[in-house]
Amino acid sequence: MSIQELPLNVYAVILAGGSGTRFWPKSRQKWPKQLCELGGSSETMLETTLGRLDGFVPVARRIIVTHKDQAEATKKIVGNRCSIVIAEPEARNTANALALAALEISQKGTGDDAIMISLHADHVIEKLSMFRESIRTAVEVAAGKEICLVGIVPKYAETGYGYIERGNARAEKGAFKVASFREKPELKLAEEFVASRKFYWNAGIFVFHVPTLIQELEAKLPVTVQCLRKVLGDSSSFSSIDSEKFAGAYAVLPRISIDHAVLEVSKRVSVVEADIGWQDVGTWDALSQCFKTDSAGNFVQGDALLIDSHGCTVDTDGPLTALLGVRDLVVVHAKGAILVCPKSRAQDVKLIVDRLKESGRSDLI
Repeated sequence: MSIQELPLNVYAVILAGGSGTRFWPKSRQKWPKQLCELGGSSETMLETTLGRLDGFVPVARRIIVTHKDQAEATKKIVGNRCSIVIAEPEARNTANALALAALEISQKGTGDDAIMISLHADHVIEKLSMFRESIRTAVEVAAGKEICLVGIVPKYAETGYGYIERGNARAEKGAFKVASFREKPELKLAEEFVASRKFYWNAGIFVFHVPTLIQELEAKLPVTVQCLRKVLGDSSSFSSIDSEKFAGAYAVLPRISIDHAVLEVSKRVSVVEADIGWQDVGTWDALSQCFKTDSAGNFVQGDALLIDSHGCTVDTDGPLTALLGVRDLVVVHAKGAILVCPKSRAQDVKLIVDRLKESGRSDLI
């Protein structure tokens, strides 16, 4: 089936930073999750994300925002599949990263009709055609000087995600004004959200009318817009400005997410209902939920042998890894380090990275 390319005023921005802690030891500070091959794939998560844009948003209108420590590796993997890679001097959360992208697009003289799709580089999306359809609708909504979110129809009561409550219906099919945002609810409340059919998972997939986003940032986060405009000056791109000058400006910016800075306080936010097979590959234990497992519920990548073992996740780049008579373990062998932990503690892997930092083991982080 042929893909209809989005209009010429639409850009795609991929947020591709990260500290490399949650998928240690496979991911590292200079080689975070999106630069890794996960789930048995032969390509990195960033490459998969770029692939979703093929035929939909051309290379000339793609922008990647990453961290300076990851820029070289990112450029090597991306090759000629993205026109601009902007390296943040330091991580300052998504409001600043998206401000960079919005001002970058604005600098290109795209006028008052520019639209910016914001994607993360580490999501699983199984239903590609429905993803594109949802984005197309969100672009239509955003063209009315709105900010439009892609709300994921929840499959179960998840307590680890934020939720978007829909309000009044819009003229566009499947689109609504946003009534409220709810952060990571307790299980009982999450069950009520799902049962009501009025709430969506907040996947962090946003579509902005660029001038509207800049106006909202100027009102609610003026220091960011002022500093970034000053440092950009007459330069054609943030990717070409002096690194020391860039770092000095970035150091004074507040650390804040786009959700807290703009989305939760703006009156110009809508949501498009989407059933796109979205999953967040957040930690090692999520692999068995996102990708195919064997009959015993084990997810295996690499040379491994599992006997009488159930619900385990194994990822190895080294010699044969054998498990016997165990349940619900994460076992990873990567880049000269080994991780073993219960799946229930997978969210705490960053504690290992913290301890390595404290002990000066920079070679392992």
